Amino acid sequence: MKDEVLKVSQSSVAQALAADYFCIYYVNVSTNKFIEYIASPEYRALGLPTTGDDIITFARTNFEELIHPDDRKYFLEYFVKEHILESLDDHGNFTMTFRMMFREGPMYVRLKITRMIEEEARHVVIGISNVDEELKARQAYAEAQQASLTYSRVAQALAGDYFSIYVVDPVTDDFFQYSATKEFDSLEVEKEGRDFFNASRKNMERLIYDGDRERFMAIFKKERIMAILERDGSFTMKYRLMFSGTPVFVSMKATLMEDDHGQHLIIGTNNIDAQMKRETEYQQKMAEARTSARNDFLANMSHDIRTPMNAIVGYTNIARSRRDDPEAVMEAVEKIGSSSHFLLSLINDILDISKIESGKMQVGTGPCDLGEIFRRIEDITALQAQKKSLKVTYCRDTVRHYKVLGDELRIEQVLINIVSNAIKYTPAGKSVELIAEERPGKGRVNRYRFIVRDTGIGISEEYLPHIFESFTREESTKINRVQGTGLGLAITAKVVEMMKGTISVKSVLGEGSEFTVDLDLESMEEETPEVREEEESVSLEGRRILLVEDNIVNAEIATVILEQFGVKVDVAENGKIGYETVRDAGPGAYDAVLMDIQMPVMNGYESARAIRTLEGDYFAALPVIAMSANAYDEDVKDCLAAGMNAHIAKPFQPDALVKLLCSYIHSGK
Repeated sequence: MKDEVLKVSQSSVAQALAADYFCIYYVNVSTNKFIEYIASPEYRALGLPTTGDDIITFARTNFEELIHPDDRKYFLEYFVKEHILESLDDHGNFTMTFRMMFREGPMYVRLKITRMIEEEARHVVIGISNVDEELKARQAYAEAQQASLTYSRVAQALAGDYFSIYVVDPVTDDFFQYSATKEFDSLEVEKEGRDFFNASRKNMERLIYDGDRERFMAIFKKERIMAILERDGSFTMKYRLMFSGTPVFVSMKATLMEDDHGQHLIIGTNNIDAQMKRETEYQQKMAEARTSARNDFLANMSHDIRTPMNAIVGYTNIARSRRDDPEAVMEAVEKIGSSSHFLLSLINDILDISKIESGKMQVGTGPCDLGEIFRRIEDITALQAQKKSLKVTYCRDTVRHYKVLGDELRIEQVLINIVSNAIKYTPAGKSVELIAEERPGKGRVNRYRFIVRDTGIGISEEYLPHIFESFTREESTKINRVQGTGLGLAITAKVVEMMKGTISVKSVLGEGSEFTVDLDLESMEEETPEVREEEESVSLEGRRILLVEDNIVNAEIATVILEQFGVKVDVAENGKIGYETVRDAGPGAYDAVLMDIQMPVMNGYESARAIRTLEGDYFAALPVIAMSANAYDEDVKDCLAAGMNAHIAKPFQPDALVKLLCSYIHSGK
């Protein structure tokens, strides 16, 4: 066996161990002169000298600019010769952990200085290794280039990081132990022998933690490990060994090396128990934080949903009990409407954040009228501000191009969310302002800045970094009278990001807040003043519409609303009856079809497709409008793909439904 040991070059072990390091320097302690032994491409890209006369000055001068600003003071204070020598004398090594700035970004590294094993003790090895788990896979290391430094010394210095290191012949499976700690020796495993994999599996039957045995045995097979090495270049596996009855996490790493004497499998095992315990503790804290956030969210949601529901139920009972008092009934109905609107906003927020987190929300690009957006915002927020006696001002003097390419719905959603939020958190008598600015950009693309500034309660310094996180509020609803899911600003931030814009906030507690949104939008027009066109007055009087709806209550509500505008309404109980009614009534019988989606016998998609298959121009052009609670973007696309003309989500506003019908019936879209 000794002859076989001699066949294995020390260079194989050194190269295998060096693969864990960004860079290794060989230093003469007496003279401070150094030479680079090995370096990865990432490290070489930093452009540092490979040799020099003073390692301390070299490191402090060059590393100061390469180290993360937050870690520079620490590095300069501790990377001094006196500290290094003192640590080497007391502990045999010197280590530091800090962040270096690489092309990929900041990365945690560990600098380790170890004395060489030699009688004169005049040389040390400095190794810089990547300890950033997320970027570990990016490491790539070059072969040793300095022939003056013997491989054996480097290998011995690096071996201190491992419990044990074995060298295995991948053809014969003969093996020997290159190094091992006293702790590993206490396990009483073979130091050399034949048939490495079977010998290791027998040892693991008695040494491995019961909970890891089955997984280890399934993976630790020569054929499987060699296949992974051929594919990935290295093999790693974490499991627990039993030391004196206590499970200890270890990590095995296998690397296939080749030198003048052939291929060698280098297998190192190191103790990662402290690291795994820290990770476990971190994961437990994160799980506890998620559980706490979820519980807080559910508590807030329960309160916020029950509050408007209580109003709806309560005022419904009041309206019933005061049927002979029209004013009381009207007041109750208005409050029911207000509470319903708030309840709907809660549901919309939850649906929006769900779509965002599942990747189903999409941002479109089409003609967008900023002037119309501003007017709608004023209309929507006016009543909200009036109820609180707030002064709300709007300024857009520097906006020159109102017709742009963008997602009109999402831009409006962002601005309404921020303005409504400002009104919500601004006490009576204070002020809110929306400022829109246009700044020149490249070509037809201009930078639009929207600033919402209020003199409200402000945001605390502690909460400000979390303002755009989902399901968070500065206060619980149990003590805060302001309602809401805590999702509005999270949704806003996500939508702005999807539009490739930016959002920021600054605030002083007790003085107010200022939100700023920047969007780059392409102009569709020459510089023109904003002109408000008068809306055409249209009527649905005498029009006949088929309502395809299986829910009796929904059908009754839609019928009453439409009949108020002079529409004649026929109702079909499912999609099949709806299709047959249109077919049997013949061309010209109906001006439009309002189609529910989820129905028995035949759903809305199938019914619309069937209508489009009927022969004649009338059936091809008949407006079919989806009126459904399916309100996701993909639901709208599915409706259009099925041959429908448009989509309106339930619950709908009567004016919105009438306006949509008018646009298709009168324009013949």
